[in-house]
Amino acid sequence: MEWIQNNGKDILAVIGAAVALATAVVKLTPTPKDDHVLAKVIKVLSALSLCNPDGSFSK
Repeated sequence: MEWIQNNGKDILAVIGAAVALATAVVKLTPTPKDDHVLAKVIKVLSALSLCNPDGSFSK
């Protein structure tokens, strides 16, 4: 738990980068299936209060 507290900003940065990369990949692909997967990931992050439903990150 202490490690998470000490590295919280870095953890959130990695999560943010992963969501940003996933969003870019989803926008480049023509199929809607991956859009639904990304929407579910964002919904889970929103439930954890890490990401707002519109995809922006909470402060």
